[in-house]
Amino acid sequence: MTKSYNHHTFKKLFNRARYILALFVFLFNFSKSEIVDLEKKCIWILRDTLTSPEKIERAFDHVVSAGYNIVFLQIRGRGYAFYESTLVPKNPRIIDGFDPLQYSIDIAKKNNVEIHVWFNTYILWSARSAPENSKHIYHSKGEWTEANKYGKMDYKINLKSPKIPNWEGVYLSPIHPEVNPYLNSLIQELIDNYTFQGIHFDYIRYQDEIYGYNKKGTDIFEELFSIDPYNIAKGIISTRFGWSKEFVDSTQNMWTKFKQDAITSFLETVSNSVFESGKKIELSAAVKPNLLIAKTRFFQDWELWLNNDILDFVVPMNYYSKLEDFNEDIQIMKYFINSKYREKIVMGLATYNQSASDVADKILISRMQGFKGISIFSYDAHQNNLDWFNPILHAIDYNNKELYEN
Repeated sequence: MTKSYNHHTFKKLFNRARYILALFVFLFNFSKSEIVDLEKKCIWILRDTLTSPEKIERAFDHVVSAGYNIVFLQIRGRGYAFYESTLVPKNPRIIDGFDPLQYSIDIAKKNNVEIHVWFNTYILWSARSAPENSKHIYHSKGEWTEANKYGKMDYKINLKSPKIPNWEGVYLSPIHPEVNPYLNSLIQELIDNYTFQGIHFDYIRYQDEIYGYNKKGTDIFEELFSIDPYNIAKGIISTRFGWSKEFVDSTQNMWTKFKQDAITSFLETVSNSVFESGKKIELSAAVKPNLLIAKTRFFQDWELWLNNDILDFVVPMNYYSKLEDFNEDIQIMKYFINSKYREKIVMGLATYNQSASDVADKILISRMQGFKGISIFSYDAHQNNLDWFNPILHAIDYNNKELYEN
């Protein structure tokens, strides 16, 4: 059952939790059970590291020495493949004959490290000039891209000067009927040709709430419900024009669910593909950390994905530098997510916007609150100064025996 959300109630809860946690951190006044052992010690490795054998070897030297047991390896970025594919052009920075994914898999296998292929899902392109490879689907499938509620399609945007606040790039549209089958074909190719332990979805969402208006998709919605979604966006379906509040609310809810379901159905298809393959592959996703905002603004219903066992775990990108913001999203997770599914949450932490000591504090706080997995974003942020990670590695390995000896 979904719990009702009262902002003021949560603020009181967050403030109280913040002070309690501060006492825990600084006074260490808690029992042995309150720092749980980490089962999943994950790190993201970006595509730039996959361009040469030497870079990959150096990255895995760090992974192994640091004790990580899962690597999220970015094998799809900006619509390019960092693996051998007959469906997607390989990134032009990779030398002919070199397969970064297989090379990484071979190293990981020797060192008992899991490879979870990191798949940028709906985002297609984010540079300020078009892809140089003419086979990139940016050039051939513009009609597959997102449109905002004003009818502006991503592929028609001037990349050099988007003039759209917070624009992340060109997205594929989850509601276009050909997009999800295409993406599933890419996943199927990976499953068929490689042996890895997981698939990790990123950008498995809409760019923002004003998106999701690809014409092919809105036509499907209109055919199903006899309602044009653009009339919802324009405020035409409103109590101001004589519609009942019940009709207005139900119409908006149907449209929201339609957009959410497009992503959920894709993940369900992938889950079925994995099952049919007979391979043991975990499915996960990097998600917006506030599950309420994720669901209503980005149409990313990761609470449902956990509850329905569509994914094996999620990684909330809890990248806040301020402790109170970090803890606020944790409290929302703990309030809404059934306790039996909390073990499926791996806490994602950023390294690009705070000190290593601040990250270490957040790791300890996550462990104190019962989360048995963490993921560090990213190796690449400090690859030229690996000693920077030392406080983080200590927090990952920190145990209750150390606590009482100190």
